[in-house]
Amino acid sequence: MTQFYQALLRDGGQRLGPRLRRAFAAWADVEDDGADRFETAKGRTRTRLADNATCGRYTHLDGRLHTTATWALGRTPDQSWVRVTVEGDLPDGADPVRSPGFMAPYLATGRATDGAVPLESGPHLIGPEEVRELTGWLARPARGVPVIVLSVDRTEPGLVTACADHLATALAGIALVARLYDARAQDHLNGWLGEDLSVFGGGLRTYLPGLRPGEETYAMRHQPRGGSAIRDQGLRALDVVVSGVVDAALHRPVPADVRQAELRVGRILAGTLAPEALHAPPPSPAAIAVPRPPKGLKQTLTVSLPAGPPPPAAETPEVKPETKPDVETPETPSADTPEPRPLPEAPPDADLADAIAGRLADHLEDGVLEALVDMARGGDSETTALIKTMAAHLQALTREIETSGLLGRDRGEELERLRDDYERLESDYVELQEQERKAQDRIRWLEGRLAEHADPVYGVQSADPEGSWEAECLMDVVQRARKHLARLDLPDTLDTEVSRLDVMHPRQRRRWAGRAWDALRALDAYAAARAEGRFPGGFYDWCARPLPGAPVITPTMVSMKESDSVTGNPKYHRARIFRVPAEIDPSGRVFMASHIKLQQIGSPAPRMHFLDDAGGPTGKVWIGYLGDHLPNTRTN
Repeated sequence: MTQFYQALLRDGGQRLGPRLRRAFAAWADVEDDGADRFETAKGRTRTRLADNATCGRYTHLDGRLHTTATWALGRTPDQSWVRVTVEGDLPDGADPVRSPGFMAPYLATGRATDGAVPLESGPHLIGPEEVRELTGWLARPARGVPVIVLSVDRTEPGLVTACADHLATALAGIALVARLYDARAQDHLNGWLGEDLSVFGGGLRTYLPGLRPGEETYAMRHQPRGGSAIRDQGLRALDVVVSGVVDAALHRPVPADVRQAELRVGRILAGTLAPEALHAPPPSPAAIAVPRPPKGLKQTLTVSLPAGPPPPAAETPEVKPETKPDVETPETPSADTPEPRPLPEAPPDADLADAIAGRLADHLEDGVLEALVDMARGGDSETTALIKTMAAHLQALTREIETSGLLGRDRGEELERLRDDYERLESDYVELQEQERKAQDRIRWLEGRLAEHADPVYGVQSADPEGSWEAECLMDVVQRARKHLARLDLPDTLDTEVSRLDVMHPRQRRRWAGRAWDALRALDAYAAARAEGRFPGGFYDWCARPLPGAPVITPTMVSMKESDSVTGNPKYHRARIFRVPAEIDPSGRVFMASHIKLQQIGSPAPRMHFLDDAGGPTGKVWIGYLGDHLPNTRTN
């Protein structure tokens, strides 16, 4: 499932849930009765609204797109949040996904922000008096959304207004759109921005977070769109702007308080967690276990066979059940024993019954058929006795299935429940992995300090803030590694496959990001130790026997070679050739067999291919590929 849109807002206004629910229900075109749990379906469209006074989640499935709006109250009003996502599978050539239609009406009900700047339902009109406020938004360090500024067009002022309205609607919740009122406001703004960052001539410019006028080393990262292109192509000229902002929003990191609370919203709404636990410390593994319904009492079935000689003891030995000492087995249920569930009124699943009957008929042997004929004639052979026993067992099995309610259960509702449970468990699993990563990093640091000083350092915080950093996506990992890990080289060619994993698999990307960051840190520490002569072995040896306190990954994640079926196949061999500097190979390209498995099995199963030159002329580890599993005999 691909994620197409993500918005994260802070909303400290009154009645957050009712405002969002009202806008969502109107957009989904459903008659909301206001109940805590409301669900309706029509054809391929299904809408579900669930909330309470603390949090809520509203979902709308329309064909191939799944829109979800989740909200929760914060510890303080300004920490209350709303997260909106759109996921699904679209065919090639389908219209791109933009902001859901309920976002603008919802934003009009209050004054939501991205945590730093206001996000409203329409564009801001900026006159000379408002320029100071606009520059404050642009320079705010905590700003997480881009600011799109449209300049003045004296020849076609109506076109600029239409473009501003279009952008505000398409990017509601993920961008701030501002339209300059006149030339004086434009001059004031450009005077503050400087020549490299100015906007003029009826064009627009997208100012990304982290804007630093006068200090930008690459001003073109704040992409401009010329006025002539807008006048020639109209609103179509804005598609590239909208697509860029939507893609940037997908990679925006989710704050820790939102992420932890969002994991619990589903359990609170399902009634398995109290609303007071929304902002509690992370739960233990036992606390997040999904409760299972109690199993019904297994009845002891007595089979009465017709008169006739029983099967020989040698052929059908009697099997006595194991008994435990000092434990009484009551013949009848006691008053404390739960009653078995009543039989469902729904008819059995005919398809399932037909399938079982067909499978049994296919496996009937000649001897069984002869026994059936013998039974019809009134005979009483040994095979006939066995068939009677089998029939009794089948009857007992049928009663157990009917008692469980399996055949009468609505499989659509059961599938939806299992899917919700799986999503909650997967989120909890990722959260526990993050806690385990932090604990392991803490242990390694403590071991390193003990090895250096032979002193207890309990209670002292780790000196390495990079170790416990939580990555939201793989692109964050790549960007951070380029900045902080000096012994690694990660080329720009990685970004295409890395971004594809982030966008196509939003639920797994955080898990992969944590493992990728751990692997890159381990490679960087290994390369430094190897280049400085403090470690003589290879990377696999490093992971098996690292220096005290050094970052490592489990050796099972590391493979230093490829199989013979891959290295001997020209097609698979070429797919693993990546660029390196001329100091390593004059051709500038080498075969990289060594790789790290971010996920052992499954699809996708991301891999990181690298070349170890830590002991060579460059003293670095060169990352050639980070993406889905490259082709081999199993994937191709």
